Amino acid sequence: MFTLIYDGRCPLCMREIAHLRRWNTAGRVRFVDIHSETFRREFPQLQSEDAMETLHGQLPDGRIITGFEVTVEAWERVGKGHWVRWLRWPGVRRLSPFFYRLFARNRHRLAKLLTGRRRCESDDCDQG
Repeated sequence: MFTLIYDGRCPLCMREIAHLRRWNTAGRVRFVDIHSETFRREFPQLQSEDAMETLHGQLPDGRIITGFEVTVEAWERVGKGHWVRWLRWPGVRRLSPFFYRLFARNRHRLAKLLTGRRRCESDDCDQG
């Protein structure tokens, strides 16, 4: 099973997680919040700061992937990969990491602009 490691205190992130959970009817994606004890226990090799910096995922074979690759992998596993597959097109693939890093660094500021709040407190983002 693919494990998506996400920032559960990011309102924008939680909106995407809510969509992925809704479409994860076959249970092909497991979700782990970087603020949880599960994250600390199961991923001691990952630093919280690194996980906050960029999205991480663990493939079924144990390999860790990061950034936009995690997004594409998760959406493909829930059957909606056609919506994000363009991120892997040759020309776009070159630029995707740059734009992903730009988004990741500014996601809390963007959340403030789009949702009116920068961060979620504890579980108040669970419904996206």
